[in-house]
Formats: sequence, structure tokens, C-alpha cells
Amino acid sequence: MFNFSHHLSKVGALRFVLVVLFVSTLAMGAGYPLFLTHAGEADRPLEVRVLGDCGDPGGLVTLAYGLGTDGLTGGSFNVTGIPDGAEVVFAWLYWNGADDGNNVSDDPDSFDPRIHDGDPTVTLNGIQVPRPDRIGGPANWVGVRDAYAYAYRSDVSSMVSGNGVYVLEGMDNFYGTQGYNNGAELVIAYRDANTSPSYLGVAEGLDLIYGANGPNVGPGSRVALFQFRGAAVKRRGSLNVFLGGADGRAETALWYKVGVGAPPADLTFYQLIGEPGAVQIADPFTGKNNQNQNGYWDSYQIKITIPAHATWLAVQVESKNALNPAALEWVGAVWTMERSCFPMLYTPLLLRG
Repeated sequence: MFNFSHHLSKVGALRFVLVVLFVSTLAMGAGYPLFLTHAGEADRPLEVRVLGDCGDPGGLVTLAYGLGTDGLTGGSFNVTGIPDGAEVVFAWLYWNGADDGNNVSDDPDSFDPRIHDGDPTVTLNGIQVPRPDRIGGPANWVGVRDAYAYAYRSDVSSMVSGNGVYVLEGMDNFYGTQGYNNGAELVIAYRDANTSPSYLGVAEGLDLIYGANGPNVGPGSRVALFQFRGAAVKRRGSLNVFLGGADGRAETALWYKVGVGAPPADLTFYQLIGEPGAVQIADPFTGKNNQNQNGYWDSYQIKITIPAHATWLAVQVESKNALNPAALEWVGAVWTMERSCFPMLYTPLLLRG
């Protein structure tokens, strides 16, 4: 493990702190701008966007496929499960790692987004992916290791039409000691005309997690919150969580909680970990929950029952406190369920639950 103080002089350290403080001020005032920073920014807790509408001609079914790209520059997604003739409505590609060209020890003013950007120029089946968005990073792991992490997303709906093999290529080929690739995720939503309209919540960002107190730039993790309209009957939904960094040796956990009424007003300090009513799934992240069984990427999927009248689902990833905690990079979570599209005038006793 690297000690940050070994890499900076007192003057260099002061300048770095001033840069980080300036960047943090910009981030809080403008919603975490991704391309205004020089030396890197704090991690970016996941933000939720909601898709699907009661006027849709059927529901959405989501599928997710992960690839571990440790020591690799890509891999092959083997997509199955899409019915013949089904319309692919959405498809997003995510990829995550650390850029060796933008280490903590570098001169902050030397950051060049054309080079030290985690390499957005990846291809899918040999074609450059459209409009890659950096959804997090370069986020510094200061105090943990000498590296900057990033996460990208590209809308590849125009490139994914159904079942088949989709080959990802072009992630940075790192030759230094600090750069690495964690993995990639392909999320697909197709239309099922035989089901009711869906709520599709997509949480994305780059939340660095190293035990409850690290890293310095954003200790622990922040809750991802999905809010929806309550229904008179219980519903069942699908949650997919994807992240990089787990190796199966350090303890991790996935927490979730379902609530009725108004959710917590301020998520900045709200924690599911250990809260009454929250459900813990112990050690779900091994670094190899992916199609090619390669580190360090987890694509973890579970089903969750939403009771009648419930209006929100909160999700949180935990790296357990330990001598050497898991260094996790939480990139996304996708929640899909049936929408409530009718007013709840009353709830018959037999339908409750």
C-alpha cells in the first residue's frame, strides 16, 4: 500500500490540497462537473435518473452482463435472453479502471484530459462507441494508493439489436505500476408488450469505498435512492449492482431498505449500514461475478419484493472495516419494477401485503 506523504514535498502537498479544495468548491456548486478539474476530483456518489412511463406500450425487462478486465483491454459480452423480435429500447456500456498517466505524485498542472482521461476511445464490435460520458473521475485514491480512478458510460442503443456476441476493445493498456482495468458492464432493456409499464431507475457515478473511513476524498459510500409511486398490491423488482475492485479476500456487503412515505431528506450522511429494517447481504462481491470469471468486476443481481404502499428503495454498498479493507469503485445500480399507474382509492383487505 502506498503512503501519500512519501510522494509529495511539503510545498507540493500544500499546492495539491489547495487544488483539491478549489475543485471541491466547484463540484459542490455545479453538480460535480467532470471536465473542469486538473489533478482529479473527489469521488462522485451515484445519481439516479428514471425512465419508463405509464403511457409505454408494455414493460421493460433489463439484462446486465459484466466483464472482468484485469490485465486486459476488453473482452466479449455474450448476450442471451432477449426474445426473438423484441425491441431493444436502451443499451448502455460502462467501463472502469485507473489511469496510470495521472498519479497522485504527478504535478497537478500537468493533467491533460486528452491523455490522462481513462481512454474514452473504446470500440464495440470494432466501431467507436458514441459520445462517451465520463460519469466519474479522475477521482483520487489519496491516502490509499497512488492512482486515479475513472468511470465512463456510452449509450450504445444503436449498436445492440438483440442476442449475440459484442466485443469490447480499447481500454487503456497500462504498463505502469499504478494503472489498472477493473471491468465493464453492458446493461440492456428490451420491451415486453405483454407486461405492464415499468419503472426503470439507473444510478451511476463513481463512489470510492475503503472501509467506513476512506478514502480521504469521500469516506465510505453514499446511499442510492430510488423513489416511485406506491401501489395497492406488492410488487417484485430486479436490482443489478455493478462495481470494481473486490478481490474476494476482504469482507463486503450489500444493504437495502424499502420504505413507505417520504424518504430520508438528506442522503449526505444517511447510512443504511446497521439501520433497523435494513437487509444485509454478506460478502456478495468477489471480483469475479462476471461472464469471463476474471478480476476485478462484479455484476450482482437480486430480486426484491416491494410491499403494498411502499414508495422508495435505498441501496448501499459496504466495504467492511478491517486491517486491509476492500478498495471498491461503485459505478452503478439498476432497479426495474412494475409501475403504479392507477390511483389508490382504497385497498381491499385481501390485496394488502
